[in-house]
Amino acid sequence: MKKTKKRFPFFDILLTSLTIILLGASAYLLFIFNNNSSASSALPKNVDDISSTIDEVDSNFAGIKIVTEIANDPNTPFAIQYPQSKHITFNDKVKKYIHRLKYDYLMNIADYKRDHKDFTSELNISFETFQHPNGLYSFVIVNHESIDADDGKTDMQTFHLNPETGEMPTITEVLKADEEALDLFSKVVANYASEDEKLSETLSDDELATLTATDADNFQQFALTDDQLTLYFTEYKTSQETPTVSIPYKEVNHLLATDFQLSVDDLAIKGDSSTDADETPKTDEEDEGNPDVDADKEVSNKKRVALTFDDGPDPNVTMRVLETLEKYDAKATFFMLGSRVEYYPEIAKNVQEAGHELGNHSWTHPDLSKASIEKVFDEINRTSRIIEEVTGEKPYSFRPPYGAFNDVVRQQTDLPIALWDVDTLDWKHRNGQQLLASVKDSVKDGSIILMHDIHPSTADGLDAVMAYLQENGYTFVTVSELLD
Repeated sequence: MKKTKKRFPFFDILLTSLTIILLGASAYLLFIFNNNSSASSALPKNVDDISSTIDEVDSNFAGIKIVTEIANDPNTPFAIQYPQSKHITFNDKVKKYIHRLKYDYLMNIADYKRDHKDFTSELNISFETFQHPNGLYSFVIVNHESIDADDGKTDMQTFHLNPETGEMPTITEVLKADEEALDLFSKVVANYASEDEKLSETLSDDELATLTATDADNFQQFALTDDQLTLYFTEYKTSQETPTVSIPYKEVNHLLATDFQLSVDDLAIKGDSSTDADETPKTDEEDEGNPDVDADKEVSNKKRVALTFDDGPDPNVTMRVLETLEKYDAKATFFMLGSRVEYYPEIAKNVQEAGHELGNHSWTHPDLSKASIEKVFDEINRTSRIIEEVTGEKPYSFRPPYGAFNDVVRQQTDLPIALWDVDTLDWKHRNGQQLLASVKDSVKDGSIILMHDIHPSTADGLDAVMAYLQENGYTFVTVSELLD
């Protein structure tokens, strides 16, 4: 009988140990994979898979529609508005930009989700439309993204469109086609930038010199309004604000291409209006020639004004506005968007707790005068519900977006409609100093002043407005107090 050779036990121990190690490593890798899979399983695989509700309505600008897209997926909340036209090339360009923003947002959520279990996120994209006297539209699209309730980041992009031809001019096509025009234009920009106190405080001398250098690439982000050319320097933006320079056409008209030059009559009108804005209107007592100073004070002390702020709440600007209002022991009315109350419930609550009045400004800021009954009803009532749910207080009044309403809109709410008589145009000028000029030009006893608590420049200029009104005998009341 053949004898079997006995195997040394060391090899059995080694084999068993290696098997255990391999099984353990496999189990660990499987655990990590499952965890990562479950962490991202709630996220869509790509942008096109995100469930959303899309609505399209005509805007107040001929040939331009407003597309509104609201996410249905709580894991990727967003509210987006962007322009569309009859021109395919322009539409595709805007959609491509929006698609990229949504993709980046989705990727940022996925990255953050790997290391964090529970958090909130938001993507809010809105736009403003400006029209040059020659008919050209400038669209300024602003996007704000935040993850886990941080301050987030704000960015912007401009688009331009000739609504008739579909042309999308760049700054080199807006200026005369010669190097001298670009060089002179750069010098004008540098002069205005150096005179802007906030810009000088934000940027160093070297940065100011770089952003205003004679290079067309520095000026590609711009908007042509009815009375000025505004430049946006996105490369020098902070997390919340983009440096801007606004130049009246009278300063650069001679440097513009023929199609963008204003006539002598138009320039005269623009010049007259800008001059008037700097003048302080006479009080009623001065108009009457009343020499009794004490009587003047008694009358002036009865003057009332309602400060109103639209389109918020905003985590930064709204809080700055609240600080300034507290400084003057003033109460104001905030007309809030339901979609932003949903994103920033704590900020909305802060407004209510500070004793200010809450107003309804719709859910997504559409032109309700052109919407269906169902759309109008949902926009208003959904907003009232979220405001009451978050703050415990019902809105006192309703301000229709753009001030546009009809009988259909009136019939969908019992809230009184509150418009305004002093439009600061803060959304247009984005200049804190211009805010005071606009108020001086139009304010009177019983005025309702329109501002927006989403623009940093509004928060910058509010203190000067408050000081002026207080010095001129105005007391600050809410809209409901004026309406009553």
